[in-house]
Amino acid sequence: MFKIEYEIKLNDAGRPYIALPENYEQNPEDKFFVLELSRYFLQNTYNNMTSPPYDQNTIDMMNITVTMHGQIGDEIANIIWHNMKINGEAHKLIGMEWDLAVQTEEERDAIPEHGIIEEDRLYLRAEGLKVFVIEGGQIYELRGGTTNNNWINIT
Repeated sequence: MFKIEYEIKLNDAGRPYIALPENYEQNPEDKFFVLELSRYFLQNTYNNMTSPPYDQNTIDMMNITVTMHGQIGDEIANIIWHNMKINGEAHKLIGMEWDLAVQTEEERDAIPEHGIIEEDRLYLRAEGLKVFVIEGGQIYELRGGTTNNNWINIT
């Protein structure tokens, strides 16, 4: 799971600000988080804008800003998705017995078609996906398709 640690401090003028630790490393995921929050707040503000007190030009500019944030966010989401997919594929290459672990067979069966994220790795529900089911201690692999009928016990 991604985690951003910060403190709220006061600047020289007494205004609160976000203070990141000195050892903070710039992460694309953190920038994505901030952009998505900005997008959420801007969209919410835009949805609640009425005329008056806002003139049409202000409303139009806010719409452009919301749209731009959405487009940038979509681009960053795409980059992060591909990075997580590569991390998942790399994890498979290191010779682990399974790709990810779930508690029950029901959780295994509920893995969505668009994939599942574990830590910073994305695993797609595709043939060859290996899942360790903790309850029962069994390893299953998708073979011959991607439906729940295609889970084969390979323990």
